[in-house]
Amino acid sequence: MIDAIRSEWIKLSTLTVNKVLYGIAFAFPIVVTVLVASLTSDFFDSGDVADLIAGLAWLTALLFGVVAAIGMAGEFNYNTIRPTFAAQPKRMTPLLAKLVVQLVVTAVLLAVVVAVSWLAATSLLDGTFSLTEDGRFGESSALTAFAGTAALTLGVATVGFGVGNLIRNTPAAVAALLLWPLVIENILARLLFAALDLEWGRYLPFTQGLTLGISDRAEDDSELMSRLGGGVYFYAFVIAITILGVIRTHRSDA
Repeated sequence: MIDAIRSEWIKLSTLTVNKVLYGIAFAFPIVVTVLVASLTSDFFDSGDVADLIAGLAWLTALLFGVVAAIGMAGEFNYNTIRPTFAAQPKRMTPLLAKLVVQLVVTAVLLAVVVAVSWLAATSLLDGTFSLTEDGRFGESSALTAFAGTAALTLGVATVGFGVGNLIRNTPAAVAALLLWPLVIENILARLLFAALDLEWGRYLPFTQGLTLGISDRAEDDSELMSRLGGGVYFYAFVIAITILGVIRTHRSDA
């Protein structure tokens, strides 16, 4: 298993596209947070800062998911999966190693992004800020919002891995991963369901997942479950996609 993890780390760290995507995912939220904190004259409390960082981190989450999708689908595109499976006939070993490496890198980079963004914003803004105290209007603490952001990001990275196993074509896998939360769910929730006067929008997984990091998540919103319920529902979707992808790779030809 250690050799498999080392091999997957080499694959992940040597591809130029991964370096570019990780660079954008790392730099974008920090730069925008610094700019907003530097230019704003409005009063910010801890919840406002947390919402700013979480609102930018969803793009980071999608980019990490794209890296995971490219890493898996690209193996099939360029037939590099064949020597991998030839060297390690138990297919679950390299698949698990790839997922572990991607999630560990995602978690580390996200932690650095959130920490740097928080420190930069709170040092530039006037006021007293706390990671653990609840907001003025009943919002959750910044730490709770950041935990939700981490859950979202790791979930999207895992979905990217599952989609890469299912679709096996890099452009199609990336398109599916981006279009589902950004376009398809919006069409379903805002057009189809609204036209039919239905509240099925609350049962769309990314609708729940993308709001996990918002400190003032409206628990009474008809389209949102509770933070815990929405997280469980989102991860049920994550696990289902991942299992389906692994089953396909395990049972079909490389």
